[in-house]
Amino acid sequence: MSLSLLVPPASEPVDLARLKLRLRISDNGHDQRLSHLISAARERVERETGRVFLTQTWLETRDSWDGDGRLCAFATQFKLLKPPLIAVESVTITAADGSSALWPASAYFIDSAMEPGRIVLRPDSVFPQAGRPAAGIAIRFRAGYGDTADSVPGPLREAVEVLAASLFTDGNSNGGSIQDGLPGPVRSLIAPWRRVSL
Repeated sequence: MSLSLLVPPASEPVDLARLKLRLRISDNGHDQRLSHLISAARERVERETGRVFLTQTWLETRDSWDGDGRLCAFATQFKLLKPPLIAVESVTITAADGSSALWPASAYFIDSAMEPGRIVLRPDSVFPQAGRPAAGIAIRFRAGYGDTADSVPGPLREAVEVLAASLFTDGNSNGGSIQDGLPGPVRSLIAPWRRVSL
């Protein structure tokens, strides 16, 4: 299984001006670095929670539907990664001869109300098996809370802002980096959204 980001978010959940206000920075000399730190902090918090915040498009490529516990409900549902799910754009199946075909959307429906979101078979449908033994299933989907920062839950936005501020102050004083442990306030803010096993 591989997971690739196809379309990144168009913006960030934390505004540069808000971060500068928090850090009491009035000039523009650090803007580029602060913007980078906001992105890095958002990516770190997304990794820690297993979620995506602003709308993004992903491609999951698989050998088969089973094997990692995400095929469930007597093989009638498949759980998707990166909640919250917005939509499944396409499911492509590759045959043994290398030709690809879209799995008809009439064969399934999407349950985006559950977390994680699921592909659910309609009656008399089955999950199609790829003819190619490797990377024969490709699921393109969109996930996130929405297109604007206001659509992201407040504690998650605050976690990104606190982490970005911490990276800036620690980086200026002792070389801290995104690889270091999360500050206590960030851990507390994201606790309700921490990644759990599927």
